Amino acid sequence: MSTPPEQDIGKRIRSARLKQTMTLQELSSQTNLSKSLLSKIENGKVSSPVSTLFTIAKALNTKITSFFNDQDENLPIILVRKNERRQYDRGGAQFGYIYEALAYKRKEKLMEPFILYTTNKRTAKKVSFSHPGEEFLFILEGAMKFKHGDQTLIIRKGDCIYFDASIPHEGKTISNKPVKAFMVICPGENNKSPLGELVLDYRR
Repeated sequence: MSTPPEQDIGKRIRSARLKQTMTLQELSSQTNLSKSLLSKIENGKVSSPVSTLFTIAKALNTKITSFFNDQDENLPIILVRKNERRQYDRGGAQFGYIYEALAYKRKEKLMEPFILYTTNKRTAKKVSFSHPGEEFLFILEGAMKFKHGDQTLIIRKGDCIYFDASIPHEGKTISNKPVKAFMVICPGENNKSPLGELVLDYRR
């Protein structure tokens, strides 16, 4: 029986933290995440959205891909079969989405591709994100109200958006069926992994 993804991620976060000789309290101070939440993440008790993993990775001076895979594969080409995708935040109750990492086998890369699934059942009233770089979102199924700064767009199946990710943005399902989208996060001009200053704002 394979280890649940949350436990795999938790073990790798703990390992990275100990290598930095950093306490949970110190990590909490750097990420603005509670010590209790970080402990639950490290013990695989909760699922974490991409934004939380970005924040933790930055504080630990590592990359988000180091949480998805032990190996450091930088071959010219990698293959991830459909049944090899890794799905995270499967509950999605608080943030209203789950995601699948598509290229986790390659550690060093310029893009972070995911399959994103959103629902209209999140418990947080407001969820917005902001981080360096750019994003691409292609809607495969459903419809979403997407807010980017002061602009609001309705995007449906077949639509795509490409945007400056440093501007606060958020999406909310408006269709009866869940939204399924292909998402790619790209870094800023410094060509680093998109783990720079990421701000997550959510309210219950």
